[in-house]
Amino acid sequence: MKVLIDVVVLLIIGFIIGDERQKEGKVIGVRTTTLVLLGSFIFSYIAVLIGDAPRMITGVAGAIGFIGSGIVWKGEGMTIGNLTTAVLILVLAGIGCLLALSYIVEATAFSIVTMLVLHFYKKVGH
Repeated sequence: MKVLIDVVVLLIIGFIIGDERQKEGKVIGVRTTTLVLLGSFIFSYIAVLIGDAPRMITGVAGAIGFIGSGIVWKGEGMTIGNLTTAVLILVLAGIGCLLALSYIVEATAFSIVTMLVLHFYKKVGH
């Protein structure tokens, strides 16, 4: 039953952060943010079940880093695009791992901090 509560929180967080990204016209939205959370949750949850969380979470971080590197692009000159999106995917994976470990309060707090950074820091730039 506890896992169902974790997944419901995951769906809510994925929707809120993804909806904000969609409204801003970014390359990821509700589906991607929710799937990143869910993917990291599933692998971390499996790790908890088999008793090998540290190694599995390290694997999740590596895999997400690989995905993030595919999102970042270099334009003409020194222009780099989608860096915030790539980092957001890494943050979402961390939140998914927290939820798999049933740290709902911490995952929610980091989600709020993430939303604050995405919302308020856009005014000051990258």
